[in-house]
Amino acid sequence: MSRTNLDERQLQKRHKAGNQAFLLMAFLLLADMGLQNYGMKWLEYPLSNYAIFMLGVGSYLVRLIWSGAYVGPGGAQGGAKGKNVLGALLAIVVAACILIVTFVNPTAAQSAADSGANGKVILIISVTAGLVILSTVYLIRRRNNRAE
Repeated sequence: MSRTNLDERQLQKRHKAGNQAFLLMAFLLLADMGLQNYGMKWLEYPLSNYAIFMLGVGSYLVRLIWSGAYVGPGGAQGGAKGKNVLGALLAIVVAACILIVTFVNPTAAQSAADSGANGKVILIISVTAGLVILSTVYLIRRRNNRAE
């Protein structure tokens, strides 16, 4: 087995997390459809499905990283730390720029709201979910490295 591949324990944990995340997403979508049939809307149609999808994928990624099934035994490289920090800083700068542009230009936001577009809301949810996942990954890695 190559040093970058996952071992059997990691594969089992990865498959278990994937199956449970898929079932969570399916049940949440069914519950959302049932609630909408009874007239209870928590978000508009495309945004509710997107939020449920992000919740399922986010839970899958967090569980993979938490259980140590994200990278194989030979996946940790000594020189990759600087690239990871640079990538995280770049993601934070891009997210901050998107949020600033979204809130600074109220006329574009008003015209988008008048046309019924939900692009602004979906963009903000995407950026926020990405930042939450990024910080969770950082905290979990830090906790796991401290335990060793």
